Amino acid sequence: MNLAPIALFVYNRLQHTKQTVEALKKNNLANDSELFVFSDGARLFQGPEERAKVQKIRSYIKQVSGFKNVTLIERNENQGLAKNIISGVTEIVNKYGKVIIMEDDLVTSPHFLTYMNDGLDTYENEDKVISIHGYVYPTKKELPETFFLKGADCWGWATWKRGWDLFEPNGQKLLNEIRKRNLAKEFNFNNNQSFLSMLKKQITGKNDSWAVRWHASAFLKNKLTLYPGRSLIKNIGLDSSGFHSGKTDVFDVELSPAPISVRPIPIKENIEARKTFVIFFKLMRPGLIQKVKNKSKKIKKYIKLFIPPILLNIYLGRKNKKYGFFGIYENWTDAKKASVGYDSDKIIEKVKDSALKVKRGEAAYERDSVAYEKIEYSWHLLAPLLWIGSQNNNRLNVLDFGGALGTTYFQNKSYLSHLNDLKWNIVEQEKFVKIGKESLEDSELRFYNSIDESLSENNSDVIILSSSLQYIEEPYQILQKIIKEKPKYILFDKTPFHDGGNDLITVQKVPKHIYDASYPAWILSKSKFLSFFKKNNYEIIADFNKYQKDIFNLPGIVVTWSGFLLKLR
Repeated sequence: MNLAPIALFVYNRLQHTKQTVEALKKNNLANDSELFVFSDGARLFQGPEERAKVQKIRSYIKQVSGFKNVTLIERNENQGLAKNIISGVTEIVNKYGKVIIMEDDLVTSPHFLTYMNDGLDTYENEDKVISIHGYVYPTKKELPETFFLKGADCWGWATWKRGWDLFEPNGQKLLNEIRKRNLAKEFNFNNNQSFLSMLKKQITGKNDSWAVRWHASAFLKNKLTLYPGRSLIKNIGLDSSGFHSGKTDVFDVELSPAPISVRPIPIKENIEARKTFVIFFKLMRPGLIQKVKNKSKKIKKYIKLFIPPILLNIYLGRKNKKYGFFGIYENWTDAKKASVGYDSDKIIEKVKDSALKVKRGEAAYERDSVAYEKIEYSWHLLAPLLWIGSQNNNRLNVLDFGGALGTTYFQNKSYLSHLNDLKWNIVEQEKFVKIGKESLEDSELRFYNSIDESLSENNSDVIILSSSLQYIEEPYQILQKIIKEKPKYILFDKTPFHDGGNDLITVQKVPKHIYDASYPAWILSKSKFLSFFKKNNYEIIADFNKYQKDIFNLPGIVVTWSGFLLKLR
């Protein structure tokens, strides 16, 4: 058997890639198959952390064995999935005449390579057949051992040069032809799938799907793809880490424990199998109730743009009683009695676990103990920090008051890494400081128990209070301590204010998916706050306000999250 080379396309998901490669290695024909790995370059706007992830993938691939040969193709720039696949498939198929295509989130059955090569050999000279596919939907009805459907597919597939030569990259041409021939309903499996919508979004740049163009190219040429009756592919990438991820449950399958027998069958679309797919897609579609809910969400989205914040607060407060800000208390002690504190050991351990994942490169950053695969940069913090650093010979020394285990530092450090010197000093609770010193501290990141302790070792250019001031029992005592040191800049972020003249004490309940806790919190008087700094010779350089989704169950009180960059005159 003249085995087809395997083209594997990878980016930055090391754990997914390892599972994909390890599963491939267990295939019966792996030792005799050539593996070509196309490694896409890092997206420039993601910074050095993204480049580090890409480099880890490449270092891993260089150590891979278990195949006849492993060739790593390193893209110098980020091409994106579509361009990487289109150019990579073209390169391999032009050289070898056929190719098996895999992405970095597909786990294979040990029988996958045998089925793909059997299919390629059996139908090599059948012009009507354009490709072989390894995944099949988990339909309720049993399917034949193998069968044909019109079009093409994208989760573990193979083709020949004659098939790939029919690929049309111009989405508009494909759409025009589908409309001209009145094939929209058939293309969408009797209007139970959204392939046409996907194609339109590709044309307008809302997605960059090569797969829908491949399917449309085959469909318009009346070409067929061979499917297995039991899936030999499982997609593990339909989670928050995938660039094109979505819901997972409906596509989840059990890999076939037995080989798929490939024998010549009539080369025509299997009408019964197509009907089974139509039923599967129909069951995936939202019912009437879900459609109403979806419409309602869209309406609410637009209402929020125009409804006064005070009315929105009242509405949200009535809608959700489980989390948010509740009640007005006479003093901090009463609010504390109604709370389960932030210094809980379980919470601190959860924050620690997530922070260490970030440190090890297993997550992009941590916020509120939750580890995220993708960074949401804090641009309104980055802009002042970069501005301050640029005025200080590209050096920046930060005191981050209440910075947990480096949330803001890890979130933004890739955009600060070019600085000649960066020092980030976190002042936190004793338990956080202990963990930080033991597990995270290095020459750039330091932890301290107090402002005085930090300032005794560091001449900080700016003091940051990011979503921390409202949780201090005596916020103005802390502010007095800060201005006593006369820092040139003070930077506040995500602090709740209202327009009244008095500071208010409430209790914040955290959503249980983050952690089960509640604690006292201030809603500060904005006028009082700004007056305090004005009296102490600070001026506002910038302010940024945003109405957040957090629910304030405080009827009659309008609360906004605000941030300020203050400069000593």
